Amino acid sequence: MKFSAILLSFVIAGMTALDRTTPYPDASTVSHITSVMLPGEELVYEVSWMFFKLGKIRIKTLPPSSANSVIAFSSVAYSDSYNLPFVDFHAFSTSDMDSTLFSKGSSLFEKKEDKWFRQIYLFSPSTRTYVTENSFVKDIHSQPMQPPTFDTLKLSYDRFQDGTSILYFVRAHAHDRRGIGVPTLVRGKAGKTNFYFPAEHTTETIDAVSYPIKVVEMEGKVEFEGIFGLTGDFTGWFSDDGAAVPIKAKMKIILGSITFELKEWKRSGWSPPKAD
Repeated sequence: MKFSAILLSFVIAGMTALDRTTPYPDASTVSHITSVMLPGEELVYEVSWMFFKLGKIRIKTLPPSSANSVIAFSSVAYSDSYNLPFVDFHAFSTSDMDSTLFSKGSSLFEKKEDKWFRQIYLFSPSTRTYVTENSFVKDIHSQPMQPPTFDTLKLSYDRFQDGTSILYFVRAHAHDRRGIGVPTLVRGKAGKTNFYFPAEHTTETIDAVSYPIKVVEMEGKVEFEGIFGLTGDFTGWFSDDGAAVPIKAKMKIILGSITFELKEWKRSGWSPPKAD
């Protein structure tokens, strides 16, 4: 089971919606974006299935790009399985976002024995064409070993989520009391992710913190066929503060449930908020 592919489908990778499918943030949401997007933030999650600990995923927020004025934020994600007989997965992904955290491009590198399978996702706003470039490379900095192939998808919209941009987008909306339906592209295939926030403020416990953490709960559903039997329903818990750091998430797959739990973090001046 390639556990990280599930998260990348959700985040890489892994919540009743409004009629609109491309919500435009109001002023309060913009302030939330500022609180969430802290360059240098690094979050590490352990992934488990039933009683098996499968591996870790590390997500890092990068400084804004000075070379491209359209790209306001960027991130990288590293996914690595532990040394287990039934799991062997190593991946590296990037995601570029505009000032409202919609995707402006992404890439995915997945280890295949002694080489990497690379997918670069490019979008042309003028033609609403989403192109996936597929190739094999010796390492993530190499040129393609053979001429790449291309898959083209025509879209009816020009704002969407792919890669890890959806994770940051959800964080910026974690305190909304409304449903949001977001066009989502996963490995070159179009779908939709629905989020709703019941505004339930509760607590969660994780192994990395000795006290109950104040969190806000989010629920959702993906309206496309996910990898490895992802059924669509998922639940996430975010820190109940301006940072809205994902603390824990659960996703249903055909073989049960995958859990993602925060294990380590680097974020200047932040610690998980303690429940009263």
